[in-house]
Parts: sequence; C-alpha cells; structure tokens
Amino acid sequence: MPIELSQFRKNLLYAVQAPLVNVMHDLQTLSEIDSLAERQQKKYGKQALFSFIGGIVLFIFAIVVSDKGGIAIALFFTTLALLIFSIYALVRRSKFKHLNIGNYRYNLTKQVVQMLARDMDTASIFDINLSFQAIEKKEHLISTNSHPHKSGWKIDSFLHEWLIIKSQFLDKTRFELRLTGMAKKQYGWKRGSSGKSKYKSKSKSGGLDIDLSLTYPQRRYGAVKIFKNEINDAIKLPQTSILRGLRVTEKAIQISVRLAPQFAEDEYAVYQTITSMFLSGYQVLNLAKLIAK
Repeated sequence: MPIELSQFRKNLLYAVQAPLVNVMHDLQTLSEIDSLAERQQKKYGKQALFSFIGGIVLFIFAIVVSDKGGIAIALFFTTLALLIFSIYALVRRSKFKHLNIGNYRYNLTKQVVQMLARDMDTASIFDINLSFQAIEKKEHLISTNSHPHKSGWKIDSFLHEWLIIKSQFLDKTRFELRLTGMAKKQYGWKRGSSGKSKYKSKSKSGGLDIDLSLTYPQRRYGAVKIFKNEINDAIKLPQTSILRGLRVTEKAIQISVRLAPQFAEDEYAVYQTITSMFLSGYQVLNLAKLIAK
C-alpha cells in the first residue's frame, strides 16, 4: 500500500502488513521523502538568509541616498519586498522540518528486514510498526519525579516503542522484535551570577531496550525445556549490550537486551545486537532439535 504522505506527516508512523518487496519499496519511499525534506530545508534556509542580508544592505543604501527622492523610495520598497520574501522562505522551510526524519530508523529497519528475509518464504508477510516520533513527547511520558540534588527541579522519564517487527521463519517459528527508546529530561529555574533566574532544561538518552520473542513449534524444538538451565551460556552478545532477561517456556524463548545511551542510535551496534540475539536463540533451538532426534 503506498504511503499516504498527508497521514504520515500527521503521525510520523509507518504501519504495514506486506511481503518483503513492498516493505523495501516503502522504506525507499521514506528515504526519498526524508532526502527531499532535507534539500528543501536547505534551499529555503539559504533563500531566507540571502533575502534578509540583501534587505539589510539595501536598507542601509536607502538611508545613505535618502536625499535622492525616487531612488531612496525604490530602495525602501525593494527592502520591504526582500524581508517579506525572507519570512515566506522561513515559513516554507518550517513546513519541511516535520518530514526531515531520522535516517537511522529506516536504514536500520531496512537492514533487519533484509537479514530476516533470508530465512523466510518470499510470500511471507511482515507486520511492521515504525515510528519516527521523538522519544521526548508528552504521549511517551511515563513518570515525573523531583530532582534528587536540585531543589525545585523535576525529571521527566520517557519510553517510546518505535519499532515492532513480526513474522514467521521457514521452520514455522514466529518472531516478534521490539525496540524501545528511553530518555530523561531534567528542568527547573537556576539563579545566575547576576542574580537573575533562568529556566534551564537538559535532556539525555537513557539507552535502548531490544526484546525478542521466538515462538517455536514444539514438535520440532520440544527439547528446549530439557536444558533451559544452561541456556544463559548460549546467549552471545556484543560488548555494546547487556542481557537484561531470558525466559524459556515450552513454547517460546524471550530475550531482553539493553544498549547503553552512547550506542542507542549507533546503527551498526544495534544491528549487530539484533543479529546476535537471533543467532543465540537459534543456537538453542538447533541444539534442541539435535537432542530431539
């Protein structure tokens, strides 16, 4: 289904249930929308800047030749026209700001989908929810607490589950991958050396949580439960991430991993972690398959 630009502009959400070829086409479209928005922002930004500078220069000339009658009046009107055009260019620039989305999210999604598709039927359907909204939005606020050291200051905590991918591999194992960004914002009034109070705020990333669930066919991998106490040794992750949780049941393996803030938007680090999570899960499943024979 083609991306509805007006709807996407409104909620910055891409949601689809489609095979690989459609998903890749849509992600390429998102990339082109983003590139166009970046180019238009630069174009209108330059037009606004040059028009403003030109208007100021002509205004100075108009003052210098103010005794020339008609010439001065023409310069004043030209100055006014340039300043109005500068404002128009700034308005046009702001319209494209919303569509200047982060490359990281659609590039990462493209890599992950391509990686997963290698072990899927070409007709398999991906169920994807990919949000380009900022983490620090009101709807993502989960708590507000007093600052532990700064009197009168508050700390807002945000969680935003911005990527969900669901589908099924050739062996009938269903997977569900979820990426959740975290952020904190501290804010309050601070008194400066001059005695005046200024409102200050500071934001920082809280890292990225990645949760993977593999729901496997019991007939094929039913022996997993036999060695679930040793399964921790099978989980191999990059040094950029830590294991937060591991749960094995008779039907599923659930792996939860956290990346530190400095790696939360590192495309390579996140992709490597996701790949390692799938490989670790399948290392367990393949061993269970051997035992079951």
